[in-house]
Amino acid sequence: MVSGTRESSAPSYENLLDFLHKAKGGIEKLPQVLFVVSEDSYEFGLVSDLYREAFRKSGDAFEVVVFVSEPGDLEAFQNEAMNLDMFAARKLFVIKSGTDFFKPLLGKGKSKLGTRTRFSSLPESVKVLVHYDHWDISKELISLFGSETKYFKSGKIYPDKRREAVLRASKEADVKLDDQAEEEFILRVNPSAGSYLKNLEKMKLYLGKKSFKLEDLKEVLFQSSEFSAPEVLDFFFERDSLRFAKEFSKFRIGKDSLLLFLSLLKDHTDKLRKFKVISRFYDTVLSEKEQSDLLEMQNYSPGRKSHMFRRLRKENSLFSDKDLLKLYDFIIDINRKIKTGAEKEDTIYYFLRRVENFFRRQDRTIQTR
Repeated sequence: MVSGTRESSAPSYENLLDFLHKAKGGIEKLPQVLFVVSEDSYEFGLVSDLYREAFRKSGDAFEVVVFVSEPGDLEAFQNEAMNLDMFAARKLFVIKSGTDFFKPLLGKGKSKLGTRTRFSSLPESVKVLVHYDHWDISKELISLFGSETKYFKSGKIYPDKRREAVLRASKEADVKLDDQAEEEFILRVNPSAGSYLKNLEKMKLYLGKKSFKLEDLKEVLFQSSEFSAPEVLDFFFERDSLRFAKEFSKFRIGKDSLLLFLSLLKDHTDKLRKFKVISRFYDTVLSEKEQSDLLEMQNYSPGRKSHMFRRLRKENSLFSDKDLLKLYDFIIDINRKIKTGAEKEDTIYYFLRRVENFFRRQDRTIQTR
């Protein structure tokens, strides 16, 4: 990877979705130089298609030149981009594997070429699109192309921004999710702009429609033989031992993480414990908004919030205070077991035995009430 300084200025766009929104309106709306800073090639593919389509719709003759970071490509790009005839056709330079492509210009090992290279005076007929396949980009590289250079970085979307991002992605893909589908999408799809768009486009392609329900998501996106920690968690708190066992049978040692499940289990146990206190002492005192804030659900959509309250009310009747204390003991015990012996087969077996005993104890508790 490039060894140059990774300190960068603020991105020109929040993410891919922000860029797609602001870049509408034809070729004149597209930056002359754009770096797509992303390890996701899908995002770069979307932007590349957008540029090509804008060139095509402009009606002018144009040429697309693609560099793939082979030896001599940097010099060829410099010569071709900086020495165009004023009457030459428009050109779009597409640079893939940007970290390798610009490596000679950055860091301690930069070549003499790097000391004199500047791309800040590109002809107006030229646009440059770079896939910078890294999580960040340096000021040093940006400065080579001048102050008008634009870029955006791909990364995880923060929880409080995910619903807004899904709505923007749905609008961009021209699709609509109902409330349940939206909640499931937010909970289970990798939280990045590229992933949101890719999965929405996948559903539209597979199902041939634009409006989707929860069943559509399960059919296209979540029908998998892969282990799903969130689903296992749901079955655990529903006290559904059969579905829990069926889903956990997909667990693969060395591939899936028992610690991830324990983390989700602890987080939800904390939420249920808080709900018990609220419902017992403050249910008539606190508004639903105040309760959701205390339960850290303030950023949930109305549909998801309503669903979570229904779930917590049901679980409140299924799990006693004593059950929660035993749950915490269980989490501490398994966590210690993993950290001293790793996630080996005997640890998984021990975990399942503890879960089985917990379900049996719950059944006995229900019968004696």
